[in-house]
Amino acid sequence: MNRETLDNTPSRLMRICFISHSSGLGGAEKALLELVTTLKEKDVYSVVVVPSHGLLSEELDKAGIDFITSKYWWWVSKDSVLWKRIARTILNLFTPIAIAYKVKRHNVNIVCSNTLTISVGMAVAKLLGTPHIYFIHEFGKEDHGLQFDLGQNISLNLMNKFSAGIICNSKAVANKFSKYFDRDKLFVVYQSASVEPFKYNPEEQSKIKASTNCLCCVIVGTLQEGKRQEDAILAVLELKNKGLNVFLEIVGDGDLKYKSYLFNLVKENNLEDCVHFNGFVNPPFSIISKCDVLLMCSEYEAFGRVTVEAMLLGKPIVGAKSGGTLELVKDGFNGLLYTTGDYHELAEKIEYIYYHRDEAINMGLNGYYWAKDLFTKDKYAEGFIEAIDYFKLSKQLKL
Repeated sequence: MNRETLDNTPSRLMRICFISHSSGLGGAEKALLELVTTLKEKDVYSVVVVPSHGLLSEELDKAGIDFITSKYWWWVSKDSVLWKRIARTILNLFTPIAIAYKVKRHNVNIVCSNTLTISVGMAVAKLLGTPHIYFIHEFGKEDHGLQFDLGQNISLNLMNKFSAGIICNSKAVANKFSKYFDRDKLFVVYQSASVEPFKYNPEEQSKIKASTNCLCCVIVGTLQEGKRQEDAILAVLELKNKGLNVFLEIVGDGDLKYKSYLFNLVKENNLEDCVHFNGFVNPPFSIISKCDVLLMCSEYEAFGRVTVEAMLLGKPIVGAKSGGTLELVKDGFNGLLYTTGDYHELAEKIEYIYYHRDEAINMGLNGYYWAKDLFTKDKYAEGFIEAIDYFKLSKQLKL
């Protein structure tokens, strides 16, 4: 059922139109779904605009959240061909009119773009005469290789000028954009994470095997160069050459060229018996739960939802010293940190866990209780509401 109807519930303090960049269920979309469903419990009305029907709209419908389908285009791309950039820019000038017409029936007083990859939200808000905010879940260029069609400076200046506030999902993301946006427009809100409906008992399931005979690592994420799955493979190779019985589960799909490179890397080094490609698995909880440690090798991870999910499954993390990972992994407390891109050091950290199982068990439990308390849906929604209040107090946002 498509809930493209006028909401008949009583008027609420906040009525928000969220605009999603896709209809899939990636990290930003899952965060959006968790946010709107929890905001609903707090008497905040939300309607979500999606570019097409998909997994996200199906979940919104199940949760009783109104949604609108209307085609629009990103204003970023890995493709810098001039005519395509011009075409997208022209299309993005006209599509907000149709979206604004549909959104107007929902009587919203805030428009929120759930990613920096789209520009239509700013125009929709302008047409409706409502304030606009961005919720940024990515670095853009560093993590996904995306470039703005209008160029970085012009695009970020437009975001700053036509937005009442900019919410970032980590301090790392906020720090990157702090030189482009007004300081009183920036606010950090950590998103929630959950391993539901997976049943997890920390006392029974979090413990790493007491035996030092083998260790199973897992890395989860899109197969692309920035995620650096190659470092995990090379670290396993180094440990195998030392005689250690280490295995690696790779979860994810993505760039065909990089995927082929990874396959060849495994084959050329005779690692087929200890490196396993699982493809895309959603959710990946059953695989993570069977492994001993999660590797987060990304060069630029904006937040690291899977890092938190692994903590909620009682797993210690070996993470790269970069991006949002530095905010999630406290060295020696819930995991170990290594220099980004240095697979030799990554191998050393894995080897440490291999020989120090009791410490690894404690790190996993520390991570579980820390993440369980901090990254809840309630705190996520409350953080979002706090950001709105902050923008109002700083006189950036007027309702």
